[in-house]
Amino acid sequence: MEFDYLAIWNNRSLLAEGLATTLFISVVAIPLSILFGALIALMRVSGNMFLRTFATAYVEVIRNTPFLIQIFMVFYALPFIGIRLSGLPTGVLCLAIYGAAYYSEIFRGGIESVPKGQFDACKALGLSYWFYMRRIIVPQLYKYVIPPGTNIALIMIKESSLLSMITVAELTYVAHDINGRTFSPVESFTAIALLYWLVSALFLVFADWLKARTGREDGDELFIVR
Repeated sequence: MEFDYLAIWNNRSLLAEGLATTLFISVVAIPLSILFGALIALMRVSGNMFLRTFATAYVEVIRNTPFLIQIFMVFYALPFIGIRLSGLPTGVLCLAIYGAAYYSEIFRGGIESVPKGQFDACKALGLSYWFYMRRIIVPQLYKYVIPPGTNIALIMIKESSLLSMITVAELTYVAHDINGRTFSPVESFTAIALLYWLVSALFLVFADWLKARTGREDGDELFIVR
């Protein structure tokens, strides 16, 4: 049995379309999950019991149920309440919700790593909660958030493969399509494995650049209140 390179080459346009879809999903879902995660983290550390309870329940449900089940629940449950979305927006939404639960824990850990004296000083100065969180606490979180946040982003890129189950034409869906046309599963899935590796490797390069750009030495000024 020989490796059939033509099975990949003859379907290169399909692979390119699948790669473009995977990249689009990742580029949209990851920033959304970071934004949602930051909001959930602020809710978890707020003084409002209702917000804390809601945020805690959200994180526990998302982290303790399989992502595939979450996809099916959203994809099949939304029409029951009159919301009909195609596979792609549903997939982006599900991935963003999934990643937000993990990012919220990263942000919460970073917030709790800030010395308590800074919170006391902000309150003593009469600064509002949202002001000092936005202008003083959050800008210090880069060194805490970027390393673990990079791992979550990589997981999200790879978990996007499960969106093929709701007919999102990303890389894994395309591999199944090519396999159905050519009966060459080894070639099809080897090709997308290499593409996933390439995307992840390039993302790590970007993350290293971002970490170097936003990194601060201990003792450097991390924020300026204006």
